[in-house]
Amino acid sequence: MDKIELGSKTAKNGFKNEIFVIETFNNWQSENLAQEWLKAMAYNLNEIERVEAQKIKGSFKADIQVVINVSIKLKKLQDVQNIQVKLVSNLQGFNQIDKRYLQSYEKLWNIPSDVLKILQYFVGEKAPKINNPKDERRMFFDEFEKRGAR
Repeated sequence: MDKIELGSKTAKNGFKNEIFVIETFNNWQSENLAQEWLKAMAYNLNEIERVEAQKIKGSFKADIQVVINVSIKLKKLQDVQNIQVKLVSNLQGFNQIDKRYLQSYEKLWNIPSDVLKILQYFVGEKAPKINNPKDERRMFFDEFEKRGAR
């Protein structure tokens, strides 16, 4: 299979995955998988009135928009979640989900600076600081010094 064929097949399978996710969310009352997703998103299933998922049209980062209507003690709330669906497209099962630099997560999640520095070496934002690393582009966790370990 040439690269064009592979790219086309990957795109078609990605669209199939999006349809699967939309249909699963839209049948949330009978779909255990959707219920697990909603719980993971911190929703109480007993408070949900309606879930409506649809494909987002146009050039947006997210692929699917899920609208969850929640009813809590006579109050009605509507929460909107934009979801990006990723297809695992290689044999190792890895796929890039986010292209932001770690520094943006440092601010978002208050990551300590020493942890940030180690992660930067691990993901390859910084070149390895050791001789003969396993990979010239990054460091693996077992290549770091163990000082301060408990």
